[in-house]
Amino acid sequence: MATPEELNNKAIELYRSQDFVGAENLYRQAIGLDSTYFPAQLNLGILFFKEGQYDEAIKECTKAVSLRPDHPSAHFHLGNAYYAKMWWEEAMVEYERVFQLDPNHVDVHFHLGGIYLNRGYKEKAVECWKKYVELAPADSPKAKLAKEYVEGAIANKVTIGKYIAE
Repeated sequence: MATPEELNNKAIELYRSQDFVGAENLYRQAIGLDSTYFPAQLNLGILFFKEGQYDEAIKECTKAVSLRPDHPSAHFHLGNAYYAKMWWEEAMVEYERVFQLDPNHVDVHFHLGGIYLNRGYKEKAVECWKKYVELAPADSPKAKLAKEYVEGAIANKVTIGKYIAE
């Protein structure tokens, strides 16, 4: 009989080859064997996010957060699901928790910048995007976008779209 770890690893392979149904089945089997197996729980939430099933992603990522409240990635992916549903306050709470747990988490700075700007906190938004540019690879398309956002926010001419990292 396969272990939860083995099932999770096989599910990751299926996920990477775009077999989302197969991956989901294996993640669920892993969780069925051990309901506290965090990697499969989080990966199941990420899979639902990737498929655009945001309510399911929230459900599964919430379970992952309950298993590992100290894990930045669990909060980040839950924040992404909230962000996708445009539940700004909930996303902001999760992203701020990521920031508390891991101040150098690259993508959280990008997302928080957008939420802060939409909430009227321009200075905090600019600070987040500057930090993103500092931490991200220089050739990253989002680093270029973050630079444009900083310039636009300072000039009061920026609009934030729905841009989510995986």
